Amino acid sequence: AYYTKEDITEYISKNTIIPFLFDQAKKGCANAFKKESSLWKLLKENPDRYIYEAIKKGCKYDDIPENIARGIHTDKPDLLERRKDWNARTPEKFGLPTEIWRETIARRQRYFEIRAKLSSGEITAINDFITYNLNIRQFVQDAIEYYEGSDLINSFFNAITKIKILDPACGSGAFLFAALNILEPLYEGCIARMGEFVEQDDTSGKGKKFGEFRKVMVDINRHPNQKYWILKSIILNNLYGVDIMHEAVEIAKLRLFLKLAATADVDYGKENLGLEPLPDIDFNIRSGNTLVGFASAEHLLEAVKYDKDGQYRIGYEAILEKFKEECEVVGMAFKRFKEVQLVEDPGSEGFQQTKGELGKRLAGLNDKLNEYLAGTYGVVISNKKEYPKWLASHKPFHWFAEFYEIVQGNGGFDVIIGNPPYRGMAGLM
Repeated sequence: AYYTKEDITEYISKNTIIPFLFDQAKKGCANAFKKESSLWKLLKENPDRYIYEAIKKGCKYDDIPENIARGIHTDKPDLLERRKDWNARTPEKFGLPTEIWRETIARRQRYFEIRAKLSSGEITAINDFITYNLNIRQFVQDAIEYYEGSDLINSFFNAITKIKILDPACGSGAFLFAALNILEPLYEGCIARMGEFVEQDDTSGKGKKFGEFRKVMVDINRHPNQKYWILKSIILNNLYGVDIMHEAVEIAKLRLFLKLAATADVDYGKENLGLEPLPDIDFNIRSGNTLVGFASAEHLLEAVKYDKDGQYRIGYEAILEKFKEECEVVGMAFKRFKEVQLVEDPGSEGFQQTKGELGKRLAGLNDKLNEYLAGTYGVVISNKKEYPKWLASHKPFHWFAEFYEIVQGNGGFDVIIGNPPYRGMAGLM
């Protein structure tokens, strides 16, 4: 079993999720992102805050050994001779582990170059944080904490709560957990600022502003604690995953449940120890082959347009529209399924009935889609041996049906994270 390490999952996830959130927030609060705004002044006022410690290592020391310093200037003669000691290991005071002076000098030059750009106000776009490998997580936290207007907080919070993040080969959830760890402090930061604005409004004696903020506070108070509400919101509304291994999917869901359960406050005097029922994410994290199946209405059209002999199928438009209608029903049922969990016990009869209805509709829709897909593979549906064998080996996953409200309604997922299937991709590289 291979599990991607946290430094890799965190790096990939933060540099995809956070830029998207900034882009979305900018749509609702353009003024905050102008070059002269206080947002970018954070970089000018404290540039070192956004440069990683590894980059800054030893850069505050100017007393570089003479035999090393004499090789820095390239406009003087005998450069090779002056740099003869540059391949020696750098002392711990100046260098990172395993670093030699040649690497240390290059890193120092890079540090001063980036610091100068920050201090002069040259960096005024979130994508520059990726280009120059800056601390993007620190910046987004500071943006939420220190920006003076409520409009940016509102825009950020809307972006955070609506973002749809997918790992199409999620395994046991390495990247999903990285995404959760990135979103959690952003939720916390926004909620803290919301509370400040509401408190200021109440103190003023008016107490009528920030209606959306107040709704969030009321919703949080219905749950065991704020942290539980945040994690539940992320798991239900933000995270999606698919993997061909059913066992891996079950482990991913279990790990998310354990993460959530660990935040609950146990009260032995209450029913069920005062614990709120865990959410049901069977329809968020699914099992299937993400490379086999209908990804969109256009892909399905190609399958229903022609019969097994390659001839136009009469009435194919009606067939496609019928599929769209059924997918819309499934999509609305999925949306309802998630909404019910916020107000109803997942163990209740009503909830189980809602889940059962959704599962039944989705299974029936998938059966029909599998039949059309099998035809494109030349598989005979009526063959009682060939068709089940094909289903077992290909494990089709129809994005068009499984996540209809996201693929069709939202235009797709907002952020894709994860590792590529290296062995499967080897022949394509």
